Amino acid sequence: MADSFSTLHALAWSIAALSLLATLAPLLIRYATRGARWLASRFTWRGTVAGGVGVAALIAHARWRPWPEEGENVILDLVAATDPAAYAVLFWWSLALPGLAAGMTVLGASGAWRLWVAEPGRARRSRGLLPPWPEEDPAEPRLVIGELHHPTEGREIEKPSWLVLDERGLYTGIAIFGAIGTGKTSACMNPFARQLFGWQAADPAKRAAGLVLEVKGDFCHQIRKMLQDAGRGEDYLEIGLGGRWQWNPLATDMDSYSLAYSVAALLNQLFGTGKEPFWQQASTNLVRWIIELHRALPGHWVTLRDVYHCSIDPELLKKRIVEARQHAGLEAAPADAAVSIDTQHLADHTADLADLDWKERGGRAFTPWNADVQDRLTRLAIPQTHHESPSDRVAPRDLVDRVLAVERWYKNDWSALDTKLRTSIVEGISVFLAMFDLPDVARVFCPSPPPDPRNTTVEPVAGPYSTAGGLPVLEALPSLETLIEDGKVLAFNMPAGASPALARAAGVLLKNAWLQALLKRPAAMARAPGRYFRPAVFVCDEYQAFATVGEDDPSGDEKAFALTRQCRCIPIVATQSVSSLRSVLRGQDAWRTLIQTLRTRIFLSLSDSSSAALASEMCGKIRRFSASWSFSEQGKAGLSLTSARPGGGRGSLGASKSYRETRDPLFHPRAFTRLDNCQAICLPYDGVKSLDATRVYLKPYYLPRDLPYWRARASGQL
Repeated sequence: MADSFSTLHALAWSIAALSLLATLAPLLIRYATRGARWLASRFTWRGTVAGGVGVAALIAHARWRPWPEEGENVILDLVAATDPAAYAVLFWWSLALPGLAAGMTVLGASGAWRLWVAEPGRARRSRGLLPPWPEEDPAEPRLVIGELHHPTEGREIEKPSWLVLDERGLYTGIAIFGAIGTGKTSACMNPFARQLFGWQAADPAKRAAGLVLEVKGDFCHQIRKMLQDAGRGEDYLEIGLGGRWQWNPLATDMDSYSLAYSVAALLNQLFGTGKEPFWQQASTNLVRWIIELHRALPGHWVTLRDVYHCSIDPELLKKRIVEARQHAGLEAAPADAAVSIDTQHLADHTADLADLDWKERGGRAFTPWNADVQDRLTRLAIPQTHHESPSDRVAPRDLVDRVLAVERWYKNDWSALDTKLRTSIVEGISVFLAMFDLPDVARVFCPSPPPDPRNTTVEPVAGPYSTAGGLPVLEALPSLETLIEDGKVLAFNMPAGASPALARAAGVLLKNAWLQALLKRPAAMARAPGRYFRPAVFVCDEYQAFATVGEDDPSGDEKAFALTRQCRCIPIVATQSVSSLRSVLRGQDAWRTLIQTLRTRIFLSLSDSSSAALASEMCGKIRRFSASWSFSEQGKAGLSLTSARPGGGRGSLGASKSYRETRDPLFHPRAFTRLDNCQAICLPYDGVKSLDATRVYLKPYYLPRDLPYWRARASGQL
């Protein structure tokens, strides 16, 4: 019985001990790990070498100079007999002293080497080294502007950092100012576009859409190259003379008045306006009703070329009104059914089709339909469109009302004006619209109407570079809303050297249409709150060639940029100086309204004093205390009795020091004119508040990202 009790007692104690050990095991492991880490952090090569030398010295001393045996040293024998503790201390101290001395000598020598030789050399080698590039593909778009060193002085620091704009700051716009040759394109536009168009390039649902405008002709090729490098080569579309795409600026769902107002406002922006508002109102009215007239015709298609032809040709305008009446069923049609082809195809096959009765209208040639005409066109592989007979249908009431409204305007308004007045109004808009009557321009910006979807005739499909009559067959550009939502990057490549007026006019039309398409997003966002809307980047180099403001008009870039934050638009514009914008924008303060909508401003070297003064004013002033001294002296002349000369008199000297507060510019205007290439003064905005102006050192696209600015400059790469 006692043995059983002892066994149970031992088993209980074993279980308790195991439970206690299991409870304390995590704590023991944790503290043991911490202790090991602490020892490892202090177990350096210096300590290892010092310890090894100390042990070697201890062993050598113990071997070649051992402790005296009993009887060899009378003094030690006396200490051992009288005070054994002191004897033990002397014994162990004598044994450890050589090792400690050797170890401390090694530590002192290595410390001196590190302090006076190694660390200065390492500091020189690591001075100015950049931190790692921020996350390569973050969840939200982000833009690295450049390196940050000393915020106000142009000198290098030991630990630079990056100036980064987050998503909220990007949607408020970026304006870049810099004189010719300072690196606007190579150090700002190209690297910024590379980062934004490369963001989430592998995700078709997130990668950014864009519009690129420029006048030099080479930046578009760089955009194409960077998209190809990012695996987005198929997203690049280019519109311009000699390209593969054609685009009709009037092919939009905007009402006729808004379209006409946009054309008239653009006319005023390009060619100026007088103090009398009648001329703009009259030109707007004329363009509006011509657009309304063509929308009442079959196909509802209108181009700037059609507007120009009808405005300068009164007989053609009358003819179009008659055709609209026929289409609305208000007047009998000359033929029951007709077929139309492109006028270019008619010119290419004149020998085969000249015997038919053709009538041209809006870039199309019409002829009455019959089986023989059908066989000829099919045999020649000419795309054709069938038009049904007006007698076979009933026109909608709104079409009839539209035609009647156009007819009332023509009879009671336009025809009632004096002939000279009508001529003046027409001349005011023909100077602009005549540019779109040239064949090469009309092929791109005044295309033929698309095929009628009700047409059952199978038309031959032409490839993007197939030819008809020696000219390439152009493809119709998809709607701008579709391009934005599909993540396409549309580039406008029309160098200003070929036709400055046309490049500016067409570029402004494309820019306004793209921004208007983007401003439809808020309504779509409200209807689909769970859908992701990709960012859209607006990149414009030499912005002074495309800038427009509306002032009291409803159009203008300043009004569009003010609303782009909600539309997820990232505007990035570059111009030579503030004076460049002031010279092309009408109105005394219009340029101020435009610049204030672009919250982040980057100033490279400026060459004119007025822009430098404005940049200094934008960067703000700082409070300083300046000291001033004043001295006062009082004296009484006297005569020296020993030398018989003046002197020896008594006098007093007083001095006072005072301080006063002054407001000095953070950056003097001269600082903006003394910046080197790829140096800039940036006034960043993070989407919540404006940050202090600071010096920033830009990263050109042709240099490695990890190469510091000052080293690139010292090696002659900048």
